[in-house]
Amino acid sequence: MSGKFFDFVRPWQWGTEYFRVVRPRVVGLITPLHRQAEHIPDPVLREQALSSLRTKQFHCEGGGVFGAPSRDPHGYVLEFLVPYQSLCDYLDTVTDRGPSQDPDNLRWLHQSLIDAVTPNAPVRNYYRNHPHQEDGGYLASLVQKSQGALTHFPSYQAVQGAITRLAQLYVDLQVYKHGPVPTRVERLVSWFQRESDPCDELLWWEFAAGTGSTLGIFALLTLALNPALPETQVPDLLRLYFPWIGALHILLDYLIDQEEDRRGGDLNFITFYQSPEQAIQRLQWIYHHIVRIAASYPDAAFHRYVARGLLGFYLSDRKVRRELNRPACQLLATGGSVSIGVWLAAHVGRAP
Repeated sequence: MSGKFFDFVRPWQWGTEYFRVVRPRVVGLITPLHRQAEHIPDPVLREQALSSLRTKQFHCEGGGVFGAPSRDPHGYVLEFLVPYQSLCDYLDTVTDRGPSQDPDNLRWLHQSLIDAVTPNAPVRNYYRNHPHQEDGGYLASLVQKSQGALTHFPSYQAVQGAITRLAQLYVDLQVYKHGPVPTRVERLVSWFQRESDPCDELLWWEFAAGTGSTLGIFALLTLALNPALPETQVPDLLRLYFPWIGALHILLDYLIDQEEDRRGGDLNFITFYQSPEQAIQRLQWIYHHIVRIAASYPDAAFHRYVARGLLGFYLSDRKVRRELNRPACQLLATGGSVSIGVWLAAHVGRAP
């Protein structure tokens, strides 16, 4: 059957799996994390942990598309994804409103993300340069839960290098983005010049956005479920998710958070575009690039679904309803019926 047929039928199958199976599983895996966070001794860290679980659960839900039962019948991806994404979200909350912009503190906190994707790596005192330290073992437990889940993936060794690379870039972004305000843009630009591929024709903040997504890690992990993984699939999939799908993902996240970031004085990559119109045009360009290069992949329909789903999922946020109605319509139209279908499903789920 043609690719167009699969693009029409499979998204609805994946969407049904997602709402019937994936989201309830995610909630079930997050619930014990809530209970653990409630017992963190330090009141500041306790509130930050609970806040990240409460306000950023949708990150685990969105990433959960990689853990649908048709792709991962045993639920191993979600077993890794929920603690790892919760760790990312917790650290983001700790550093966004944290008392220390010291790069050594930021890098040491985020070393936990690299250890979490390294089987048997020792758990360290990640708070050693941080003013607040008594978390009752919460951060260490997220690292250990992530590590433990990796034992279920027979080909993890084949993807570990690529996953570690993505984790290291993610850490770099957090260190440069949350570091001292007067020099953070300068550091981000220098980093972009060192690490990016000029052939991609990305702007520096688009490259930075590409490093801020965990979707590439989860996509690579699904490959590792295959005990006979072809070696060529790893660099090909890495290239699709970094920087392209990652950039679309995080730029959409920034798009809907503009007002919130403005109030909090936080760096928002969308504000570096010359105009809202340019921002929409660049997002559309990135999306079309994803669809074009994904066409040659063995699982092309699924990766196109991820890109289209990102549009529908993020643009269903209630902040979009208040602030971005016209741009949201333009982007939804770009993704076609799949994006609109995801938007409708997520919109209903997020009402009112």
